[in-house]
Amino acid sequence: MRRVILTIAVLCALTLTGAAQQAPRFDVASVKPNQGSSGTSTWGLLPSGRFVATNSSLRLLIQNAYELSRNRLLGGPGWIDVERFDILGSAPEGTPEARMLTMLQTLLADRFKLVLRREAREMAAYSLVIAQNDGRIHKALVRSADCEALRNRLKPEAGKTGGPRCSWWVMRQPGTSVSTYQSGGVDLNEFANILASYVGRPVIDRTGLEGMFAFELSWLQESQATAPASATDAPSLFTALQEQLGLKLEPSRGPVEVFVIEAVERPTPN
Repeated sequence: MRRVILTIAVLCALTLTGAAQQAPRFDVASVKPNQGSSGTSTWGLLPSGRFVATNSSLRLLIQNAYELSRNRLLGGPGWIDVERFDILGSAPEGTPEARMLTMLQTLLADRFKLVLRREAREMAAYSLVIAQNDGRIHKALVRSADCEALRNRLKPEAGKTGGPRCSWWVMRQPGTSVSTYQSGGVDLNEFANILASYVGRPVIDRTGLEGMFAFELSWLQESQATAPASATDAPSLFTALQEQLGLKLEPSRGPVEVFVIEAVERPTPN
């Protein structure tokens, strides 16, 4: 799967009384069920000021709109994981990234009648920390100055050649159970949310590192029942983080902010 993940501060649910009416909206928006595609889901912001999602589940759209890992979005009927949608939203060229994501939140409230409730729940989690006791940053974590400059602006599409530019993707090496995460520029809070999808718990960034980083990480997905012999030398995700990036995941427990789906409806296509 190839996705472009966007970084914003999590905002209050736009469906609170009176808020949705004041929230920014796309100039034009289209929501249609996807009944012909299979496999890859894609979504992202285009430099022209458009938001495009193809073959995407509603749960994934909500996660992306509010920058949530799967285990921080709770509730909802089964169809939000199974049914797929194509969404197009248009805004003026150069609209800031955070405002575009707010427009997506408004679209979800308007078209899917989405109502979310925020609350803190005590749960098991991991803390992402620097492995070195002296706090030194591993040489593999390369600061991305060009992506830092784009932090509050619209991010470009992933590069047409080579690695992702100011975005990320995860690729499975053909014929193996080895996955490679490649980032052209991501902040570690965003990276922590991505890790949560693979470790089964919320991950909280406690590295204290600011800015955007470019790096690559390869590991063996231990959830796979079997792995070809050629892949057995690959480390687990926990080991790979420490050996390749100088980071580690420490078990922790505490209050984690979660979003609970209180109401949602299938949209009327347009």
